[in-house]
Amino acid sequence: MQLVLLGILGYLIGGIPFAVPVVRLLSGHDVRSTGSGNVGARNSLRVAGAGAGVLVLVLDALKSAIPMLLTDALFANKLAVAVVGVAAVLGHCYSPYLLLRSFKTPWQHWRHWMLLVGGQGLATGLGVISVFTPILALPLLAVGAFFALVLKRSSWAALVMISAAPIAAYLLGYGDVVWLSIAACAIIILTKLWQDYPFKD
Repeated sequence: MQLVLLGILGYLIGGIPFAVPVVRLLSGHDVRSTGSGNVGARNSLRVAGAGAGVLVLVLDALKSAIPMLLTDALFANKLAVAVVGVAAVLGHCYSPYLLLRSFKTPWQHWRHWMLLVGGQGLATGLGVISVFTPILALPLLAVGAFFALVLKRSSWAALVMISAAPIAAYLLGYGDVVWLSIAACAIIILTKLWQDYPFKD
């Protein structure tokens, strides 16, 4: 029961769409109806500039990292920490606060529906990685920056980063709970990245 309650709490915290108030405050725009409509850092950057993008990135990472750290401090249970982290990523990608609005979209426009219900989850996933495997956070960011800034392929950056993370965690000898939870986050995020296929941007 404790794990279920922690999972629900993680999901609710992860579902907070920080991009909505940040972009509105900094630009006056509604990020949900501007650009791609996605409530993540990338669309925030497009709509409201670099400051908004960076701020949303940090906030989205913290909404998994802080609950995970608090759970670890309170319960010292790695499985509980993992449940909170994975639930936060799920909440970001499929926000309970955005689901009702998304029901207005016809199902045949499922890719647009997936944009409306949350962000892609990469920043929140990086929060999970930073808590569980901090040694991987900077190298993964460097790889992502190379794809995004040098090759101009931000979707490919996200795909490579999140796919490499659980493999790297496993090869570095982290326990099953760690690399499996990162893998679970990767699967959730990949379901959102798929709507960007064939990754042209």
